[in-house]
Amino acid sequence: MVYLAALTLTGGFTLHRTIMAGHTAQIESFSVHIPRVNEKTDEVAQKVLVLIKSTPAVDNATIISTGHIKEMVEPWLGKSDALSSLPLPAIIEATLVKGNTIDYGQLKSKIETIAPGATIDDHKQWMQQFSGFIHLIQWVLFAISLLIIAATAAVVIFACKTSLKIHRSTVNLLHRLGAMDAYIAGQFQQHAALLALKGAFIGSGFASGTLLALHLMARHINSPLFPSFTLNLGHWAILVLLPLLMSILALASARVSVLATLHKMP
Repeated sequence: MVYLAALTLTGGFTLHRTIMAGHTAQIESFSVHIPRVNEKTDEVAQKVLVLIKSTPAVDNATIISTGHIKEMVEPWLGKSDALSSLPLPAIIEATLVKGNTIDYGQLKSKIETIAPGATIDDHKQWMQQFSGFIHLIQWVLFAISLLIIAATAAVVIFACKTSLKIHRSTVNLLHRLGAMDAYIAGQFQQHAALLALKGAFIGSGFASGTLLALHLMARHINSPLFPSFTLNLGHWAILVLLPLLMSILALASARVSVLATLHKMP
């Protein structure tokens, strides 16, 4: 259970970190795409670049090289000589002054006077759509984590009730000797906590090995579409404390279930 919970939580943390990094990088930027219709497209792109740089809200703007554009489309089209014959558009990437906004409709009208057919890609709009989908996946992963935790508690409760039935005669004898319910429940909860702690550390060890293997494999993947397996200090703290939290959960579940069962016994 700890192994599954650790992997599920790590997936949620990784998605969160990835979307936040992309959100920070793209939310205050936009790109202009100029169709390549003739050999003068590069000259037109230079004029559009001057216009964009003169816009007050724009901090910086650059023309993306043709080689870099080819690298961006290679994941979809593959490495092929046909790329050199494709009429790839001229792309201008621009960043806004932090905290500023821009009227894209007005800017597009100005650009079209120089480059008819040019389009503006507002990164904020598609980033919000992408973020909504990623947040949905995150909630699903966290819901799965809660189900795993609930299943763990249910397993402990079932095990304790079964153990009480097996040792019913011993429990009755302890009652006759004057043992309180709290003392009997303490024995069960201590046993459950120790077993859970041992199993939790084993599961945590396997989870660490799996995450390390994924991290080593992901290091060699250089793609903007692939999430980064990097976690911050808070995420690592949760994963490190997960065995202890599961042990406390087992202790609490054992105590509640045992006391409830003992109260029903004569």
